[in-house]
Amino acid sequence: MRRVVFVGIAMLFVQLLAGSSLAQAKLEGRWVGKVKSIQGERDASATIKKEGDNYTGTISGLRPGQDMALKDIKLDGDKVTAVAEIETPMATIVVNYKFTLAGDNLNGQGSLDFNGNAISFDVELKRDAGGAAAPAASSAQQAPAPRQQRATVEQPQQKQSIDYFVGKWSFKFIGRESVLAPAPREGVVEFTKRADGKSVDGVVTGTADGKPYKDSIALTFDEATKMLTTVEKLGSGVQINGTGDWNSPISIRFAPVAVKVKGQTVQLRRTISVIAAHSFSVTDELSEDGGPFVRLGNAVYSKAQ
Repeated sequence: MRRVVFVGIAMLFVQLLAGSSLAQAKLEGRWVGKVKSIQGERDASATIKKEGDNYTGTISGLRPGQDMALKDIKLDGDKVTAVAEIETPMATIVVNYKFTLAGDNLNGQGSLDFNGNAISFDVELKRDAGGAAAPAASSAQQAPAPRQQRATVEQPQQKQSIDYFVGKWSFKFIGRESVLAPAPREGVVEFTKRADGKSVDGVVTGTADGKPYKDSIALTFDEATKMLTTVEKLGSGVQINGTGDWNSPISIRFAPVAVKVKGQTVQLRRTISVIAAHSFSVTDELSEDGGPFVRLGNAVYSKAQ
């Protein structure tokens, strides 16, 4: 009787090991589908391999034509977690993925935080019939896995166009107060395209240091020279005219602008970093009384609609 019990326990243990190996094998392979966010849908794919006790892989869908390396891939029952990193001119952004593995479906969500702005998106993937994992072989039969090379992370490549700004954006400015404006500030700006097709008018509404304010801003883009001109009218009555070089698709660099406020002349230097189709950041530096430029603050804009 005791022997029968031992045999039953042994068989159950073998079955549990087999079930675990099967779940692991089901995760391996190529997956294809969509990334869905408030900006719409984009094609996506993922490839996952098992090397020893660890998983390696790549995923696409956030930037056109670019795969990101998946790190710390973990499988716990039908739950899968992984991490990817995006290099931007401002910082390295960490994307956290959580999936549920159900047969030939791998669905879940990605999330990231950029300067206090939480962004999330859905990921829906199905197993690619042509990219299914090969049957597992014994360790003696397995060929050595090729050394994985570090993926080259490309910068975002948004087309330089006034259409990029059209729509409503939410923003949050974190920095210090200056003669130009109080801080911190947050709110929305909505850009409407003019009939000339190369300009937009923007209305800014928000709160600054807890008090409501309203600004206006006009942008004009010259396709031939790739120059962006701005006319910004602050609620305080100050007007800032700027000219930015948009020859690089990842940033718009403005020449320093001298502004006279309350008898004081200051210089403002601005850089717009194009993060993605739905996000850009603005970095302001200020020189006072002829002194060196120092960081004034940073604002992150996220597309609301």
